[in-house]
Amino acid sequence: MRYLLSLVTMLSLMVGRSQITIGPNDMPSAGDTMRYYTAIATGVDLVQTGPDQIWDMSALVPQLPGADTAVTVGSTPLLYQFFFNNTILFPEHAANYAMAGANIDFQAVTIEDVYDYYKKSATGFRNVGFGANINGLPASVRRIPVDYIHRFPMDYSDQDTSFSAFEVTIPTLGFFGQSQWRYNHVDGWGTLVLPSATFEVLRVRSVLDRRDTIYVDQFNFGFGLDEPQTIEYKWIAQGMDRPVLIVTTVAGIATTAQFYHDPALGAGEAAGNELVPYLFPNPAEGHAFLRMPMQMRGELRVVDALGREVRSGRTVAGPLVRIDLDGMAPGSYVAMLTGSDGAWSIRFMVQ
Repeated sequence: MRYLLSLVTMLSLMVGRSQITIGPNDMPSAGDTMRYYTAIATGVDLVQTGPDQIWDMSALVPQLPGADTAVTVGSTPLLYQFFFNNTILFPEHAANYAMAGANIDFQAVTIEDVYDYYKKSATGFRNVGFGANINGLPASVRRIPVDYIHRFPMDYSDQDTSFSAFEVTIPTLGFFGQSQWRYNHVDGWGTLVLPSATFEVLRVRSVLDRRDTIYVDQFNFGFGLDEPQTIEYKWIAQGMDRPVLIVTTVAGIATTAQFYHDPALGAGEAAGNELVPYLFPNPAEGHAFLRMPMQMRGELRVVDALGREVRSGRTVAGPLVRIDLDGMAPGSYVAMLTGSDGAWSIRFMVQ
């Protein structure tokens, strides 16, 4: 199965692409709901990257639907808000919104009913802390310093490092803390092809090294433990609030892929059929992709509903050709491909 495909031809109908820039307007705001699907990430090629890439992830199979909702700080439990809803006393930790977070269960420490608090500005997007029930008691916990998830403006080849930490007193136990180093590298840009949509993206590789520390008052004893290294590979598009694809590895093993998917749009026509060409997404906007059988060469013509030629060019052996649709009026079109293995007509819509 192929997950990363390179552009194999440039038709005369195509125009050059350029990288995008990501900023605070591309992060969530209170009231936004970000829907995604989760798939098994086994076999996803995470190595190849760089400028002007086409990542073909159209073979991902949507399995488990999920959603994250950004809520106002004031709508979270009152005792969670102490550090995150006061711009005068705690300006660095005053948050723009909160989202339900992951529970932590470490030795005798249980941190549950978590809300993570986030702050965004022209300089970056950060996690400033969390509120949670810690061994059954509510608490408000700051990250000191805060975790810079991204720094803005974010462009291809940017690199940055962020150190963050938190400490909490555990009732009847002692102390629990976690420190984290985050190493970000924007190591690629280009087009990401998903089962129901395509996006112009930046790819960010985030390496997370965490160390947990626990101290037990009763025994006057403490110890530290390094967690397995986590790496997040994130493909980020403008205006989408969350990465349109996130693949997470733990200790070098790919675990899950979370990606944007709209079931109403479906997957590309004849996806997975390597014997005939097909065009996706359909309907398309801005550009479409033509997947070619691996040994096929030929001529491509695109005509409108009146039979007028609007695009033309010669292709070479597959697998993937990008067709620019800029300037084409919304409506019905036919892509006519004549090649060494036959002739095909593919009807598609431009939105």
